[in-house]
Amino acid sequence: MNMFETSKVVEIFLKYDISNNKDETAYFIKELEGITNHSFIVEVDGKQFVLRIPGDNPDEINRNAEKNNTLLVQELELTLPYLVFDEVSGVKISEYFEIYTYKESDFLNEQLRNAAFLSLKKLHNSDLNFMENFSPLKVFRNLADSQNSLEIEAVEVGNNIVAKLEEIGLQRKPCHQDLYSGNFVIYKDKTFLIDWEYSSLGDPYFDYADLFWQNEIDDENLQGMYLKELGFSKTEEITKFKLFQTLSMITWGLWAKRKSPFDNKGDEALLKAIKNK
Repeated sequence: MNMFETSKVVEIFLKYDISNNKDETAYFIKELEGITNHSFIVEVDGKQFVLRIPGDNPDEINRNAEKNNTLLVQELELTLPYLVFDEVSGVKISEYFEIYTYKESDFLNEQLRNAAFLSLKKLHNSDLNFMENFSPLKVFRNLADSQNSLEIEAVEVGNNIVAKLEEIGLQRKPCHQDLYSGNFVIYKDKTFLIDWEYSSLGDPYFDYADLFWQNEIDDENLQGMYLKELGFSKTEEITKFKLFQTLSMITWGLWAKRKSPFDNKGDEALLKAIKNK
């Protein structure tokens, strides 16, 4: 880290009374990989912490909702606890835990996959009163560039999908809604979910479809097997899953284009979604 960044970390730790040490050389800081935020392992005073500083996101995250929802899932023991959560700045500080972070390939492992599924089922079957936040049924419209023909077509496909989902029927359950592999971790042999920025009341089918899409579980045979593990076998259930999977492609494809406009991954996701319509 450069001196400016180190000084910012020290300033944050002093502000929230994590440490009263003003000596920048006493802080040992390691940056962690992340997609939307800047996260660091910070060692000071013989203790280790994880610091999250929000990055520039192409959508608005309701930090009050994130804090409320995180507190609720902490009580349900579905996530690891935090020490500081500033809902204004989005700064979050947690104790550092020795964890194992899932990789995409871990969903091919039956034991790890089913541990992840069980965590999601516990969440979806709870009666937690989540605050409204990110909605995949709406957010794609706000992310799209009205001057881009590909994005206009993707939004039309998204609107048609939402109409079909409403015909089938939608649930309102507590959902995570950002299920890439790195948001599943193992601590003391138990699987937890972390990073609840996009959590909200929603439909559990989106969570499962999003998990499959974000972790590239696109083989039809594997999808069929995993859906049976989840208890989805009826035609209507499979149809609903497929519709949400295409909506996930559109949502994160548009998100990727706003976050990294010079990367073609967003366009690839949108083209695949349009092909699936």
